[in-house]
Amino acid sequence: MPSPPPRSPRGSPPRPGSPPRSPDALVRAAGFRWVAGVDEAGCGPWAGPVVAAAVILRASSLPVRIDDSKRLTPAQRARAFQAILEHAEVGFGIVCAQEIDRENILRAAHAAMQHAVLDLPRVPDFILLDGRFPLSPPHPCWPIVRGDQRSYVIGCASIMAKVLRDGLMDFYHRLAPRYAFNRHKGYGTALHAERLRRLGPSVFHRRSFGPVAEAILHERRAQL
Repeated sequence: MPSPPPRSPRGSPPRPGSPPRSPDALVRAAGFRWVAGVDEAGCGPWAGPVVAAAVILRASSLPVRIDDSKRLTPAQRARAFQAILEHAEVGFGIVCAQEIDRENILRAAHAAMQHAVLDLPRVPDFILLDGRFPLSPPHPCWPIVRGDQRSYVIGCASIMAKVLRDGLMDFYHRLAPRYAFNRHKGYGTALHAERLRRLGPSVFHRRSFGPVAEAILHERRAQL
């Protein structure tokens, strides 16, 4: 079962009608110091890895806009990425398309988040996680649906995962330029669908995903 939110050892519950406290504030009020936010990017695309990031902030706020990465422009994400690197401890986890096909995307995303936490230079004493399911012990963990919109530190992790994954897709574009990975980042756009039908799947595609599997079947039928 998902871990419940921490109970504060001091202070009284918020008064009725008072503004809700953020998950970050609740966890810190409970006495946890090294709080890691964890999020992933790339569960839905037809190609490329799923990337997770874990972030422990050394400051309560940063001099840039922090939000769910999907709400930021590429330029805003780039500025935030650099600021987070300068003011936080960061770990990353990457699971490739082949492992996604072997394990399924949910297990792969969970593994990427576990790897990101292990990649941190410091062991967190609490984890705030975007999603429904906690990570494995020993870390106490609070999974939060839409956590990247509700928690500052999860928002930071969302940005780090998104920027790193987009950079990887730009690199894959240089290796396989006909697929235009730099434009759609592996997501199921009309452009990506057209290239997939015309070229067939690349080594970077997730062959267990429906549109890619259909392209493989079409390719085999054409060879008969």
